[in-house]
Amino acid sequence: WYRNTSDNDLLYWGLDYPPLTAYHSYLVGLWAHRWYNESFVALHTSRGISTDEHKQFMRNTVLLVDAVLYLPSILYATYTVLKRMAKPNTEVQWLSVALAVLFPGQILIDNGHFQYNNASLAFCALAVVAIVNRRTLVGAALFCFALNYKQMELYHALPFFFYLLRDCFTGLDISATLGQRFFMGVRKLTVLGATVLLTFIIIWLPWLGSVDAVGQLVHRIFPVARGVFEDKVSNVWCVVNVFVKLRNVPNTTMAIVCLVCTLLAVLPSGLHLLLQKNHTPRSFLYSLVVTALGFFLFSFQVHEKSILLAALPATLLLPLEPLVSCWFLQLATFSMLPLLHKDGLSGAFVGLSLISLTLLRTARETKSSNKNHNPSYDVLHLRGLLPDGFANQSTFGSVVVTLFYLSLLGQVLLLVAFLCLAPPAHLPFLYPLLISAYSCGHFVLFYLYFNYRQFCSSDQASVTNDQPSKISLKKKVK
Repeated sequence: WYRNTSDNDLLYWGLDYPPLTAYHSYLVGLWAHRWYNESFVALHTSRGISTDEHKQFMRNTVLLVDAVLYLPSILYATYTVLKRMAKPNTEVQWLSVALAVLFPGQILIDNGHFQYNNASLAFCALAVVAIVNRRTLVGAALFCFALNYKQMELYHALPFFFYLLRDCFTGLDISATLGQRFFMGVRKLTVLGATVLLTFIIIWLPWLGSVDAVGQLVHRIFPVARGVFEDKVSNVWCVVNVFVKLRNVPNTTMAIVCLVCTLLAVLPSGLHLLLQKNHTPRSFLYSLVVTALGFFLFSFQVHEKSILLAALPATLLLPLEPLVSCWFLQLATFSMLPLLHKDGLSGAFVGLSLISLTLLRTARETKSSNKNHNPSYDVLHLRGLLPDGFANQSTFGSVVVTLFYLSLLGQVLLLVAFLCLAPPAHLPFLYPLLISAYSCGHFVLFYLYFNYRQFCSSDQASVTNDQPSKISLKKKVK
């Protein structure tokens, strides 16, 4: 699967994802060979096959993962966040679920561009649910599944690591001595580490008999030779490349620069998760967004679709941040427009984006109608979808909502220019670059905003079920 041979041309159909993707590919091939049409997977003659029947079969395999794994996982995760962390609000509940299921980016990339991101994202969502429900060993194993399906799940690894590390040394028997609590924490950490190690051993077992085989697999998973980024990805390095040609810098040097910058971007969030006084799942969700954005903005070899890694925790934050999360998901989809356009998905992009924005708008209209108010079409209309602390600040809320509308206006103008206006002959990639730079500017601001929400917003000030209240604890003690 990972070696170049006469039967396996790595440049054509070689795998560059971890073993769970290989196992999934094998099962799909087995299905085609035994029960569908064996010509689809004939070793040599199937190369280049592009019949309508074959395309339909392949796309149905993505829909199957959507139906069986991804959608149930997203619904369950959204429900868990609503139940554990959000205020009872029927409007936010249905809006969060609808926007999570209909996120255009995931639909377009997996079902249009044709990917299986839905599998790794589903495992990660289930891992988040397990962590929130304090089933740490199950959460750790599920995240190992996600990481062993697509290596880009490293974008989420640090929040899981810091949160689980902190969890090993909290919630211990307070009647025990400090030394006893330390050894209990070490025992929990040992069991957690053994669970992670055992999961990896089982998944990697076919390769563990040879160091060379493991090395080849790792080489395929982390292709340093590809360069710092691909196409016009909406991250910092693509924008910097306009002024300083980073592709002229040796890959090894850029890899080190990217590593340092990424760690500087994500470690504050992770250390806050490790050292904060209040150990809450809410901070864990914010840290997942911050860390994924930090990796997307600064790490090495970033693809446009990698923004889906930041979009997943943003989707789970919809019950807590309806407007900002929806705004982020819209920008995430818009940032992939040049890639989607290559696949003939511009019309689908516009249609799905309009559906999401209409849902957001409809929620506010419904709320106004329930209060016997006439529908309002001014820019303040969405302020109620901001977090409580911001929604009650009239000026700040008005500024945020106004910026949201201005952001949409900028996207519309760039979309029209990209689709309808020919670029200057000497700047053939002008519009994709403008879209990337425009999206990157937004992502930097979102990165700062979610950092602020993690560091400065008070978990105790909001109505939350993250942890039992002191009153309920006293009642339980009595």
